[in-house]
Amino acid sequence: MKELFSNTIQLLKSTLNIKVFACCFLLIAAACYCNYYTGLKLWPTKGNFLDSFAFLSALFLFFFIAAFLITSVVFKIKYSLSDKYLPVLVIAPVLFALKVCLPLDDLLLSTASPAYQLAFLKAASWFGAFVFTTGMLLLLHFYFERKWNLYYTSRTKSLLPYVLLIIGMIPLIAFAAAQPDFQRMYPRAKDILVLGTSATPIHYLLFEISYAFDFITIELFFRGFLIATMSRILGTYCIIPIALFYFSIHLGKPMLEAISSFFGGLLLGAVSYHTKSIWGGWMVHVGIALIMELMGFLFSTI
Repeated sequence: MKELFSNTIQLLKSTLNIKVFACCFLLIAAACYCNYYTGLKLWPTKGNFLDSFAFLSALFLFFFIAAFLITSVVFKIKYSLSDKYLPVLVIAPVLFALKVCLPLDDLLLSTASPAYQLAFLKAASWFGAFVFTTGMLLLLHFYFERKWNLYYTSRTKSLLPYVLLIIGMIPLIAFAAAQPDFQRMYPRAKDILVLGTSATPIHYLLFEISYAFDFITIELFFRGFLIATMSRILGTYCIIPIALFYFSIHLGKPMLEAISSFFGGLLLGAVSYHTKSIWGGWMVHVGIALIMELMGFLFSTI
């Protein structure tokens, strides 16, 4: 455990650069101002598939490539335009936009009643996205490495550091849970309430299981695929553009959650870089998400 903490802190310290983080914070501040305080929303709430896909692809591309260029220029990292991993800068944002926009819930809920379709719309999307994204990442791993596998899926050595990290997050989550925008978003499982008196604990359990699968998707993508590939170009500094990309996917969430996602992305990226495993990060993600769900039920005004 001491080794993990020591390596993680050392990596984070090595990436500290006032120019890089000033640029990142300016991008985050500008995005938050536009998204939460003006009519210029950076996360589509309506629209057809093509419009939403094009918008989110552009959004993710902007943050990922901007942070990549900032990092590579400030740290004077040389790379070749023919590097086989460089296309990840475009592939990753487009793939994640597909993950968000594809109407995968239609395939899973086509025979369900209208009430069940409303109740499990998000859950079906999460599970469908897990199947789709995992399949795409398998293909990408084969393309880059010429073998069938998934990046960073080896077993983690110890769970204790991740348990301590989850416990440390509880006060921050409790503070966030008292905010109105948090209460509007959480608990995600409030969707089950549309079933009325027919809602059972099994329905809530199925919903939360699907929610947990979404975090496997997130960790496989950001702390597996992206850390493994982008580290071939940027080394340890890869955690910075990946964290800013990770921030951009949270612009549909409450502002405090979006801002904190950048720092969480840095921390989990550093852990994944050293452990070569996504499972500790997944445990933290799911633990925090379930606490947020619990806090959502406790603080909800609905």
